[in-house]
Amino acid sequence: MRWSIVTFSKPYALAWCVALSAALGASGTARADIVQPNGTTVPAVRERLSDLLNGSDNNDNIDEMIDVVADAAVEPQVFSPLCGFSGKYIAKGGGANFAVGWYNVDDDRASDDPPRYVPVNTRAGLNTAAPESDIQILFPFSTDLPPEAMRELTAVSIRENPAYGGGLIGFALIPNPNGTGNGDATQYHYTEHRFNVECTACATPGPWYSDLIYRSNELLNTFYLGFEDLDFQNAAGAAGVNGNDLDYEDFLFRFSGITCPEAGLPCEVDENVGACRLGISDCDAQGAVICTPFVLPGSQAEQCDGVDNDCDDVIDEEAPCPENQVCNRGRCVDPCGSAEFPCEQGFVCQQGLCVEQACVDVMCDVGEVCRAGECSAPCDGVVCPHDQVCRAGRCIDPCQDVVCNSGQVCEGGVCVLQCNCRGCPTNERCDMGSGRCVEAACADVACDEGTYCREGACVDVCDRVACPAGERCEAGACVEAPPPPTTATTSIGAGLDTVASSGAGDGSGGASASGAGGAPPAGAGGGASGGGESSGCGCRLGADTPSAGGLAALLLAAGLGLRRRPARGQRGARGGREVV
Repeated sequence: MRWSIVTFSKPYALAWCVALSAALGASGTARADIVQPNGTTVPAVRERLSDLLNGSDNNDNIDEMIDVVADAAVEPQVFSPLCGFSGKYIAKGGGANFAVGWYNVDDDRASDDPPRYVPVNTRAGLNTAAPESDIQILFPFSTDLPPEAMRELTAVSIRENPAYGGGLIGFALIPNPNGTGNGDATQYHYTEHRFNVECTACATPGPWYSDLIYRSNELLNTFYLGFEDLDFQNAAGAAGVNGNDLDYEDFLFRFSGITCPEAGLPCEVDENVGACRLGISDCDAQGAVICTPFVLPGSQAEQCDGVDNDCDDVIDEEAPCPENQVCNRGRCVDPCGSAEFPCEQGFVCQQGLCVEQACVDVMCDVGEVCRAGECSAPCDGVVCPHDQVCRAGRCIDPCQDVVCNSGQVCEGGVCVLQCNCRGCPTNERCDMGSGRCVEAACADVACDEGTYCREGACVDVCDRVACPAGERCEAGACVEAPPPPTTATTSIGAGLDTVASSGAGDGSGGASASGAGGAPPAGAGGGASGGGESSGCGCRLGADTPSAGGLAALLLAAGLGLRRRPARGQRGARGGREVV
């Protein structure tokens, strides 16, 4: 599975930050104290660092509400740079002369051969990296805090720097080659622990932590880095600390436009269901990948939209509809049973919905469909056209109706940064024209309409496609095949599982995309309902149903519900019989 970095507009960003804070707060590992090899919990001196991070003028009056002990981290050690990189030199509490810079991470590099800074010369070119330098300067060498006008990095792009290797980066505090002004401040300090001094003589052997990391609670893709400036020694107790006060504001920086590895990627929260299952990946203080949900359980009420909005593992239960209508496949429709809306042969009308006779007494697990009396996964055997996915028995384009911000493209229903700002997997290349990662073999291939590039050759858009039952591939889309229409439904919680008929011949052509459970939240669409007539009984679905896309398509693209836990014995609002 290929994941891509996701960005948000401000409302979604704020909501996500709240959810992330809740997720991190609930994680015991994420809030573990940081302890040096000699047993000292850091930061050991806390008041000044707390004041700087929480509402100080130096930090642009941003009140991060950071607990400098509980929120301290030593992970991530490396970062992924984005296009919008910027930095802020917040404070300099130490007197030694250092600069700070970045370097390309190389896992094959020996730990005893750390990256080094090489200037053009040690005079006027001191702050300019020579071609052979491993480290590139961000903030120049200085004994004091630079003037206010020099504390901002706003026109720096790591990704566009010729020295950038295209992967992850680390940060380093660099001692002045001409001397730092302190004989006990001669070492480089790296965010990668393996390059720092290790204390083998300590009670708990391991590297000395010369930096602490704090994730911003207010700014997306932002971290604070605080460094100690004095040397550490391979010695136990105070001798190893070597005079460092462990306040981590000798050098304090804020860097935006960086993420930890595997952060900002679509993911699923395993223990959640419905709309609460889809989330965005991040990492905790120990570097473990976590998944933060977009929607928190209980934060929204159920609606008739094919979504388990309240995340209770049942779709559309007690969903409100206008009087004399029933909720079917995420739409409020007129019920069957009248002369105007009868069920076709082989179906019976039960509670306003056409039900296949063979499926009336069939119990299917959540996320399965009943067809001809048998339960099966709705996407079994389905191979969708290019750039489409099978969700709950239907092939959908998850990016249909999704509108992304400038600098973003839609992939799998998610607005992600263009590939020039996030890179591509090793077997893919960035297509600058589309902003998407493509197969390396297809990077320079132009295909005619009705074809697409696969493995370096142009093939028909319907090649190798196996559409859902009752559909066929035409012009790269699975459409209803004439006649007869297919009938199917999805179980949405135990109880009496049913099959909704296609009514008078305009069927859904397979299971509704709303049926598998984690479909989009309220107000979203993205192909949640099947095709058919725009009016009619509960067995018919409207071809003119509006589709809003956005998070809906994202949720559908994540395949929510097909991996949900079985839930037998749950009953919905209509006597235990729920249909979609």
